[in-house]
Amino acid sequence: MPYEDITSLLEIQGFQVASITQAECRGYKAVIVCLDRTQKGYKCSGCGQMVEAGYDSEEQELQHLSWWQHRTFLKFRRFRVNCPRCGIRTEALDFVEVRGVRVTKHLCAHVAELCKVMTNKAVGMLEGLHRHTVKSIDKQSLEDLQVHRPLDGITVLGADEISVGKGQHYWTMISALEGSRGPELLHVVEGRKEKNLKKFWKWFGKKRAKRISHAVIDMWKPFINSFKAHCANVEIIYDKFHVIRHLLEALNKVRKAELRKATSRFKGLLAGKKFILLSRQAHVRGKARQALDELLAANRRLFKAHLLKESFSHLWSYSSRTWALKFFHAWVEQLKWSRLRPYQQFARMVEKHLDGILPYCDKKVSLGYIEATNLTARNVIRRAYGYRDKQYMKLKIIQACTPWMNQFQPWKFTHTSLP
Repeated sequence: MPYEDITSLLEIQGFQVASITQAECRGYKAVIVCLDRTQKGYKCSGCGQMVEAGYDSEEQELQHLSWWQHRTFLKFRRFRVNCPRCGIRTEALDFVEVRGVRVTKHLCAHVAELCKVMTNKAVGMLEGLHRHTVKSIDKQSLEDLQVHRPLDGITVLGADEISVGKGQHYWTMISALEGSRGPELLHVVEGRKEKNLKKFWKWFGKKRAKRISHAVIDMWKPFINSFKAHCANVEIIYDKFHVIRHLLEALNKVRKAELRKATSRFKGLLAGKKFILLSRQAHVRGKARQALDELLAANRRLFKAHLLKESFSHLWSYSSRTWALKFFHAWVEQLKWSRLRPYQQFARMVEKHLDGILPYCDKKVSLGYIEATNLTARNVIRRAYGYRDKQYMKLKIIQACTPWMNQFQPWKFTHTSLP
């Protein structure tokens, strides 16, 4: 293949291929592509000003995309310039990465894409890079993406906490539930107190915070205070799954009470049925469904508690606050002669927080995305066992929970796709 064709394929402006040789590199065959300069003038890396003459130069070698399964290196002479504004600086080249790693921008983009579907160690083995170099490339790519990500058009936010590590250590994940790009995870902050969320609001900006109309959060006072303090016209919507979790705890208390006073025969029937009883009836099939039917047929109180649990989720199906309130009062009325004390305590708790449940009738926001991000974040933390870089793990959680960031585009790194 003529060198002119290879130069055209490389698409490196201002340079042309002068020669191609083979060499040994860490036990592998490598391709050394020597480049000659064709452009006139040198660009300062500090201010971007063009300088006619170079100050001095040295030969530099950068790893590029693999060529026919061989490690490929670009060898060229790089100059320093004496800039009138910045002084002596290394020249800026469009294809050279400025992050302190000896690879081209094209290889950096390739590595960042592979890190979406492979471990850092596997990417390093594939491209002949150290895993710390792969991590540095991926982290810097995610940081750049986070800094320049679009934030306009967001009107609904959601917040949820996740337990990290041992003890009571929590991180708060803030999501955008409505926007031109769909639901996406915006930021992860350490802690779940009001002072911890100030980092997010500083990053998000005061003008964008004023445009937030609704916030989906847990019934956690620091979250409520933080959103009301920074979003002038926000209307709070309590997370449906957080409310249902309290209902499942009430059902489990009823199960434990029945288990304590059960006879030996019924105790054997009730033991080991916790998760079958707490699951939605539509999701219980096969032998588990048969065991659930036998359990409910044997105990009237559990049967009543299970029916109330199944019907309560209809509260979020109404589009009218009036009818939703009527449904809740009718549901509470069924507790009058049931002697289900945990359910009565749950009903009182819900009645105090109806101001955050009924607004869902007016604004049908995506409630399932917040729980999905919680599960995805746990999987990322589990895969990241042994990492010591919290900032990198936060960025990986944001990437995994944001569909447009996590989309694998293996040919994104081609020369023509780069800006």
